[in-house]
Amino acid sequence: MKKFYIFLIIALIHFGLSVLIIPMTMSVADALNAAQSTPNIGLRTLVAATRVLHFPIISLSLYSRQWFPGEWIHIPILINSFLWAGGIYFLVIVCKKILGKSSSIK
Repeated sequence: MKKFYIFLIIALIHFGLSVLIIPMTMSVADALNAAQSTPNIGLRTLVAATRVLHFPIISLSLYSRQWFPGEWIHIPILINSFLWAGGIYFLVIVCKKILGKSSSIK
């Protein structure tokens, strides 16, 4: 049961970051558009973080707003977060097994 809670916490953290990064990136872009013509390192970092967090399943530009109107857009974001949690959890298990085998070799 502890493993499930760890999985769920990872997914919820990813979901929270994925939901918060979009308005943050848009507000920084709006503020900079009035002042500058080229994006600075902060905005480029936020855009890169947005792309990483929303990889592999979600790109809001690919989904029609009629498919997920209003708050329903959180469904693909949540699915994406569960994929990330599964991937991170799998990597942790693989790393533990590799490190366990390498320590038994010595």
